[in-house]
Amino acid sequence: MARDAIIHRAKPYLLHGEQYYEILYSYTNEPDTLRQSRTAHDYIYPNPQEGDHVLIEAVLNVITEIKKKG
Repeated sequence: MARDAIIHRAKPYLLHGEQYYEILYSYTNEPDTLRQSRTAHDYIYPNPQEGDHVLIEAVLNVITEIKKKG
């Protein structure tokens, strides 16, 4: 099930030559609870930015996809 969220920070980094992102986000129904995740570039849209409104798909709290809304 996808949940609405807002990205507060998206920090790119390389690991073994692959692009990853450290994402700080909050679900829109829990705006005061910041969450952090690290995800590979193929699970997120190109060039994520602070303030982006997104849909986050997760299984057992592990992100499987982040899609930009709009």
